Amino acid sequence: MKQREGIMETKRTTYNDLPERIDYLISEIREVKELLTQRIEKPEEIPKYLSLEQALLYLEKKGFLVSKSKLYKMTSESKIPFHKSGNRNYFFPDELDKWMNEQIIGKDEINKLFSIQTIINKNQKKKK
Repeated sequence: MKQREGIMETKRTTYNDLPERIDYLISEIREVKELLTQRIEKPEEIPKYLSLEQALLYLEKKGFLVSKSKLYKMTSESKIPFHKSGNRNYFFPDELDKWMNEQIIGKDEINKLFSIQTIINKNQKKKK
């Protein structure tokens, strides 16, 4: 059976080449399993403390896009959890995760309240 750069050519499988095809698939599955196991054993290491630049990258990876100037402003207004050491700001990843969840939940609550207020307003208009 011909292999091209580690990829088996696509052709009809016959009874005669079935064992070879199965062996090939088993070896491919082993490789994939090994790669997945390595990723699980070596998760991306996140430092205990994040600098401002690392916090920006961390937030971006989590889907929360914010500019450097906006992050500075949020720290100066204490709108985001941070710790100060000298003239540097540091962030804890778990505190950032909690803060992001609160931002999402907070927006959901505002939307719910807005929806309830809209229903109340419509009902009051009908009564008039």
